[in-house]
Amino acid sequence: MNKIATLALAAVLLAQPAGLYAVDPTLDASRSPYDPKTAGELRVRDGLPNFFAKLAAGGPARIAYLGGSITAANGWRPKSFAWFKAQYPNVELIEINAAISGTGSDYGACRIATDVLSKNPDLVFMEHRVNGGGGYEAKSVEGIVRQIWRQNPRTDICLVYTLSLGMLKDLQAGKQTSFGAIMETVANAYGIPSIDLGVEIAKREKAGELIFRGDTAVTGKWVFSKDGVHPGNEGHDVYRDVIARSMLAMKNAGKPQAHPLPAPLETRCWESASLAPITQAALSPGWKAVDTKTDAIYREDFGRTDAMLRGAMKCDKADETITVKWNGTTLGFSDIPQGSGTEVEVTVDQAQTPITIKRLQTEKIRRYARFFYLPEQSPGEHTAVLRVKQLPKGLSFYAGQILVIGASMQVSR
Repeated sequence: MNKIATLALAAVLLAQPAGLYAVDPTLDASRSPYDPKTAGELRVRDGLPNFFAKLAAGGPARIAYLGGSITAANGWRPKSFAWFKAQYPNVELIEINAAISGTGSDYGACRIATDVLSKNPDLVFMEHRVNGGGGYEAKSVEGIVRQIWRQNPRTDICLVYTLSLGMLKDLQAGKQTSFGAIMETVANAYGIPSIDLGVEIAKREKAGELIFRGDTAVTGKWVFSKDGVHPGNEGHDVYRDVIARSMLAMKNAGKPQAHPLPAPLETRCWESASLAPITQAALSPGWKAVDTKTDAIYREDFGRTDAMLRGAMKCDKADETITVKWNGTTLGFSDIPQGSGTEVEVTVDQAQTPITIKRLQTEKIRRYARFFYLPEQSPGEHTAVLRVKQLPKGLSFYAGQILVIGASMQVSR
């Protein structure tokens, strides 16, 4: 941003009325590239000019929220969307709720096409720092960005960072988390703005205004979270307010135009990630379709399970197999682990040593759907055979969507 533009932006910020959503005049909205290892509440970069132009033109404008349970909650997502509606009462605003509990950027890269891009968003909020990226952080974050801009280069993106207890001390010391630094590196390279909701919470905790984790408030303090991760209502209010003042700060930043798509930082980024139904794989005879309307295991945590598995097949004995052929690098499976005794064995391209994976259910209250990936392969055509190696008596193995990173998955007949 040049000096004239910087002064103009500063004038806009300082002209905002004082009050709940007034812009913090200390925010540095012009310095770029930023140090990805340091934390800052708002980093404007190229801003959200296409989105604000859409609002100025009267809409309609579609806002997508991609993230995990913090975004899925009745919290900062609906609160920020309500703020947009209050700010732009004459604009048709459409919310795209693409949040699934327990999912990070890795699952996000596989489902962005079906869950978000199919709905033609004008702005995509990406919230992934707490849930991570399954060991594929850099590749999956960049893959999401590139998928969005290949579908529509005028869609704006905003990274949103929530926080958990383990991040608190780093943020209070001005340090970015390890995954946050990866996301900031991508943001620098692509000019994507980022909003760190944790900076304000960390500041208030350090000042003694709140209890970060607890069950009961004390005089003069409020409780941010009962579990150290998921904010209560007051915490989500703070998250909304940070979003609001950041939006005001970015309102006049940048020029509406198509976002350029530079060469990828990661040569194997997940730009071609997708989901494929389990029915496209070759299944041994012992598999049967799950009745999603009546199956007790599938419906136990139905919202999350159905969002992840999207229908399923199950088997009731060991040695049943799933064979998948794909052209790419990485393959994943979604399932519903039960208990602690289930194991699957996966062989890739026959000659390789089989990989044994224990499918443990760590949730004590209900059986959560989960997913796992095989080790990354060299680019090209591969065949993976998953065999149910061990299945305790009385249990079933549930398999749902297949996560494919590559050009294609061959449909088996």
